[in-house]
Amino acid sequence: MRTRILASAGAIIAVSASLVVIPATAASATDPCDTGPRLSGTFVQPDLIDGWSDTQLDDEFEHLDDACIDTHVLQWTADSKAHTTIYDTGLSGYTWSTSTDVIDRLLATAESWDKSVIVGLQVNADWFQNGVSNSTWLDGEAQFAEDLADELYDWYGDYDSFDGWYLPFEVDNLNFPTSSEWAALADFYSGVVDHLHTLSPGLPVVVAPFYNDDLAGTLDPDGWETMWEAILGDADIDVIALQDGVGAGHATVTDLASWFAATRDAIDAARPATQLIADTETFVFGASGLQPMGVDSIVDDMDAVEAYVDGLWAFAYDHYQSPLSAPAAYHATYLDYLDNGTVDATPPSAPGSLTATAAGSQSVALSWTSPSDDIGVAGYEIYRGGSLVAVKLGASSGWSDAQLAGSTSYSYTVKAFDGAGNLSSAAGPVSATTASAPSYANNWSLGRSYTGTVAADASYPDTGGTELTDGTRGAALYGAAWQGRNAPGSYSFTIDLGAVRSVGSVESGWLQVRGDYVFLPPAVTVATSTNGTTFTDRGTIALPPVTDALQVKSYLLQGLSASARYVRLTIDGGSAWTMLDEIEVRG
Repeated sequence: MRTRILASAGAIIAVSASLVVIPATAASATDPCDTGPRLSGTFVQPDLIDGWSDTQLDDEFEHLDDACIDTHVLQWTADSKAHTTIYDTGLSGYTWSTSTDVIDRLLATAESWDKSVIVGLQVNADWFQNGVSNSTWLDGEAQFAEDLADELYDWYGDYDSFDGWYLPFEVDNLNFPTSSEWAALADFYSGVVDHLHTLSPGLPVVVAPFYNDDLAGTLDPDGWETMWEAILGDADIDVIALQDGVGAGHATVTDLASWFAATRDAIDAARPATQLIADTETFVFGASGLQPMGVDSIVDDMDAVEAYVDGLWAFAYDHYQSPLSAPAAYHATYLDYLDNGTVDATPPSAPGSLTATAAGSQSVALSWTSPSDDIGVAGYEIYRGGSLVAVKLGASSGWSDAQLAGSTSYSYTVKAFDGAGNLSSAAGPVSATTASAPSYANNWSLGRSYTGTVAADASYPDTGGTELTDGTRGAALYGAAWQGRNAPGSYSFTIDLGAVRSVGSVESGWLQVRGDYVFLPPAVTVATSTNGTTFTDRGTIALPPVTDALQVKSYLLQGLSASARYVRLTIDGGSAWTMLDEIEVRG
């Protein structure tokens, strides 16, 4: 499963009980909006809109209008596990979690621009744990979806921009492999969809399934086709917005035709009225986390599915291509594609005057002069020792490496890239040597007790409650020493050193296996206390620059000069797996 933002490509317009989607291509190229293939919609997550002012939201609609994007899919309006909503709800037991009424603001702005909004219902993080195996839970989610929809349509249904519904429960080819599960899914969908059709006649209902192309134990395209024939045979779903999976690493562009063809065949066999939309992922997992996908790759992905779909959406233009969220070069390059029908193929010039300067024992600062590009530089790739370790977004120059070893020479090269994905030649190499690191003889945490706020997953437990301080470090890959947590949010560990000690450094060890969605934590914060009650923050270690290879990486904070009996590490767990072994507190 991916926690993400979605994509759309054909503006959805309700006409009676049918759904009309703007074609992915058109014969004429005189109007930018006739260029094909092109995006005509985008998913958006509530927090992004909540963080924008009304002026920024209006600016965003202007950008999207320029990009010929007419439809927003608001990914969710409630969280039924957290019991929160993105508006001032009247539903019992639910609280308002956003600072603004996201629904009202989005619908009002869309109406002023004569655009459409597909309104999402609830998300729940327990979907893949419970799913159809827990009928009581699933029945409760179905009932809440209907109650939520009743309130949403009563409160916001007068907006002309309210043009459909989105059910956020994502179905995949791993967790639902049997015909009995397909029947349960069909019952779930059928009940909610029928309620929505009765509540709001003529408004379409959208779902967005995904697939894993090369994951063991999953349905292949033939099995996927059979699955969706079974579901659509009973559930009157109006739109399947199939996630293409390229950005998330679930598929490559060469895999797309077989999956989209299978889904199209299932629709044609079971419910020809259903529209198939490509949920085109416009992001990639880069060296520094999620980043915008180059326009050239987006167009390649759209080309690969164009023959099978009724339209193309984006996951997600607002988040990854908009000038409000990403370097302006991405939006400018996409507009250039719409204007000309081809994607810019001219790379930027190489960065100039690259230098490297060591800054203490753990970091090296790079500087260079900005290159030129015919549309605009979108960012830079930074290579350490020939391996890509970071992507810096934006045209500004300069970058600092971090969490390095002391007394070590490091070599760097830098390349610029534009919004299309064109890459310049390399600047460098240049080298710098870090200073020697301080040494701390005593491992005060060895064998000491600790407490945690979130238990480890049963598949990767904290055996005996001693793994973090037993002196045995986990090695790649996995193994008994590692303890894991899946999308835990923020969690912490507090170690009792037994007495007040002089603390000079705190180090924690983490595992990265990106292919299995095991990621290094975005941040680890260290705090100390003499009494276990009042803690002083000593510093935060941000996600260090690393390659995408399987590896163990230490997060090290040194030079503390603190007196402490208790040391607390607070971890940003992100939205995937984090795996930890061994915490050393030295002095």
